[in-house]
Amino acid sequence: MSQATAPTAEFLTFALGSEEYGVDILKVKEIRGYDAVTRLPDAPDYIKGVINLRGTIVPVIDMRLKFRLERAEYTALTVMIVLNV
Repeated sequence: MSQATAPTAEFLTFALGSEEYGVDILKVKEIRGYDAVTRLPDAPDYIKGVINLRGTIVPVIDMRLKFRLERAEYTALTVMIVLNV
């Protein structure tokens, strides 16, 4: 007899400050280094702007600011997680 297996899910986990979060790996389009962002006038502070990702305009949101966590410096180690939601 074969044993039925429950469906499994995989997650990409990441840290924002001292908090840990996870997103469904199937929603992750790519992980890339922080790039130049085109600012949007009158946007909330957590919306950093937009980038052109191979012809698609993608909004850039700083989730630290959205979740009201401490501000962070953008360095060579800062990455953007591009999601397809």
